[in-house]
Amino acid sequence: MGSTGTGGISRRDMLHGATLAPFALSAAPALSTAPSLSSPMVQAAKPGFTPAALRAQLLLAPDIRYFNAANIGPSFRKVADVQARGNAAFQDNPSREFRERYPLIADRLRARLAARIGARAEEIALVRNASEANSVAVLGLDLKRGDRVVLTAHNHQSTLDTWRLRARREGLELVVLPVPVEATSPQQIVDAFAAAITPGTRAVFLSHITNVTGLAYPIADIAALARKAGAWLHVDGAQTFGWLRLDMTALGVDSYSASTHKWLLGPLEGGVLYVKRDRQAELNPLMLSHGYWLTDPKNLETAQKYEILGQRDDPKLEAIETALDMMDGIGETMIEGGVRHVARTMRTALSRVPGARIVGAAHPDLSGPVITVAFPGKDVTAMRARLWSSAKIATAQNEADGQPLIRFSPHLYNSEDEIALVADLLTRG
Repeated sequence: MGSTGTGGISRRDMLHGATLAPFALSAAPALSTAPSLSSPMVQAAKPGFTPAALRAQLLLAPDIRYFNAANIGPSFRKVADVQARGNAAFQDNPSREFRERYPLIADRLRARLAARIGARAEEIALVRNASEANSVAVLGLDLKRGDRVVLTAHNHQSTLDTWRLRARREGLELVVLPVPVEATSPQQIVDAFAAAITPGTRAVFLSHITNVTGLAYPIADIAALARKAGAWLHVDGAQTFGWLRLDMTALGVDSYSASTHKWLLGPLEGGVLYVKRDRQAELNPLMLSHGYWLTDPKNLETAQKYEILGQRDDPKLEAIETALDMMDGIGETMIEGGVRHVARTMRTALSRVPGARIVGAAHPDLSGPVITVAFPGKDVTAMRARLWSSAKIATAQNEADGQPLIRFSPHLYNSEDEIALVADLLTRG
């Protein structure tokens, strides 16, 4: 999470909060550590910040009510401008001399991302998205026939499919745990993993928060089980990075993936792969092309070896930095508190819709801003279509246990009025 200053607010928050965002915020209430999913709300209503103020800085059409950050978050206008100017400058002068600036920017970005998630710069690889990061973790481990790999039924499809392909080719034993969607306590989930992780288990892969029903896994407790068995633990953080304050050391994971185009509100095809320094020798890169962002060949001994993928979209580096600037202008404490607040507000509103059933754990430690709702006996596809056609309300559709679901993933830019409109339209059928 980075170093902290007075009142538990990170130096990064204090440095950026007053200078980089037009809606700069005053310091949030003191929190010495990242709040758990059951912590009281950190007040989000601060001078200068409203959902409308944030939305005004996004490239999002004014008539769209957007509840799909779990898929693609609308990008900041400034991020798009920086990327467009960067692309123009690159194409105007694609010389080697001009491009010498990008390895230095990459070094700076790795260090900044590392500070954001409680890691070291040498543990960060810049990849294209969480799916690519997941694939590095899946395919890079040295395994032998009969080795046991523990997954969950709601791993992201990229992870499930890649593991199935590898298991078929190499004779691995895949154990896919059912998702306890209605879990009543974190311990219930931990117990399931404790039963599945045997001495022959070599890897455990799961999502921090699932994109299917929004279940939040108790990662630190599962990490302790994996560590005891000597198994590699990889966590897909696509639904946490950008809104949840993260600390890789506290979580105890061996690798962690993220994308910049979801909750961070950054550019497409920006990804992050964290790999714990003392375990990097156990994870092989998928390919070794030219090291465009290498400033020193010795860095191939760090997580940079996972990003040697050939020519890349160099100007995107500055666009990711700009997204971090904008989000740091709000402050990580503020973002997490605000996202929790809007998620609780929406969960409550949806639970009051006649015929609606929130699918997912009710326990506050097991839920977040990915909210799925079932409407037994109703045509969910038609309901989603009506939300879009009548009020341009953008959602997603999922399925769990054969049951169609509408998925809502609200962010800081969603207002209480928008949430009330969703509930009203659903109530009217």
